[in-house]
Amino acid sequence: GAAEGLRPHNQVGRQGDLRTLTAYLTATQADVLESRPVLALNDPGLPWHLSARRRRLTGSVLRALAGPALGLAVTAACTSSPPSPAAPAATTATGIPTSTTPAPTTAPVPPTTSSPAPAAPSAPALASLPVGTVLAVKIDNTAGSRPRLGVDHAVAVYVEPVEGGLTRVMAVFSTAAPGGLPAEVGPIRSARESDVMLLASWGHIALAYSGGSAFTRSVVDAADLATLSYEASSRGYRRAGDRTAPYNVIGSTATLLARAGTGPTPSDPGFRFGPPSAGGTPATSVSTAWPAASVRLDWDAGSRTYLVTTDGRPDIDADGARHTAATVVIQKVPTHLSDNRDVNGAQTPVMDLVGQGPAVVLRDGQQWTAQWSRPQASAPTAYTANGQPVAMASGPAWVLLVPDGQAVTIG
Repeated sequence: GAAEGLRPHNQVGRQGDLRTLTAYLTATQADVLESRPVLALNDPGLPWHLSARRRRLTGSVLRALAGPALGLAVTAACTSSPPSPAAPAATTATGIPTSTTPAPTTAPVPPTTSSPAPAAPSAPALASLPVGTVLAVKIDNTAGSRPRLGVDHAVAVYVEPVEGGLTRVMAVFSTAAPGGLPAEVGPIRSARESDVMLLASWGHIALAYSGGSAFTRSVVDAADLATLSYEASSRGYRRAGDRTAPYNVIGSTATLLARAGTGPTPSDPGFRFGPPSAGGTPATSVSTAWPAASVRLDWDAGSRTYLVTTDGRPDIDADGARHTAATVVIQKVPTHLSDNRDVNGAQTPVMDLVGQGPAVVLRDGQQWTAQWSRPQASAPTAYTANGQPVAMASGPAWVLLVPDGQAVTIG
């Protein structure tokens, strides 16, 4: 039978059936579905339980109207022209639009980002050694060598252990130093295996030495150094008549450098120069002793340097100048014994200068507890405290290479 409010299909034309069917579906479903306008049989915007009611209702109506009227509606829907774009939505007599307003869209929410943390203040830039032509000289450090020549002009002085509990000095000179090169240096003595590693980060520089075992000479001469041994040639050397052998070999810096044929080298032993680093504590003296040698350095506020004393005697150069240091480094290093022996049969201590270990840096009457590190022979030795380089004072740097376990006193 016919649904309520509709005439039998045989009493109206096709267009009347379609209008009547549309009005019924719209009005009835709007009332059932809480006055929600309906466009299609399946509306994803409706809750699932209301969608189900709509499908049941629509199915009943369609079954009731089965026949020619339904066929006409289907035929019209399949053959009608596409709607004109952007046409306004039509409404029925009830005022309910026959097209659904698009569901509101939500504006995309930008991802939450946090402002980058402010960069930590960087440490002040520190200067390296200026580029110059460099000459390293192995100098005696016993009573027979005093007074020594030229040591007060060195940019760096390394005090290293040798056989019999004694020490020897490796003095490094540069044409870029404020005072330039001294005219002469000495007394010049024999090299050691450790000198190759010690000087590796200085670059291709000249090394002057006199004497040494055949084994030591073969090791040193094979290094990336312009070696200038007295045994290979006496050019650049003289024997001082007022000194006794073996403390009488004196070198001319100009002649030795001419013989080496080297030029300006960007040497980087790891020294960094600048204003005092933060965290220093007062320290006015430092001393340490090897089995047969000792050294002490005392802060002098007048000259703002550390005065050097070796084996209990003030270190004074042949020109009368006191040997001084602007910076003192205590570098604790592991050592092992070489198969090489000196003329007395004593084994040569070899320093392990690649690696890391404890250090203390002194300057301006203060000290910094530090670490030294050197990843490979060609790399500079870094002296750091709290991860930052410890700034050295401008002027000579004395580096005391102290075997692990040897006492050091800082006052």
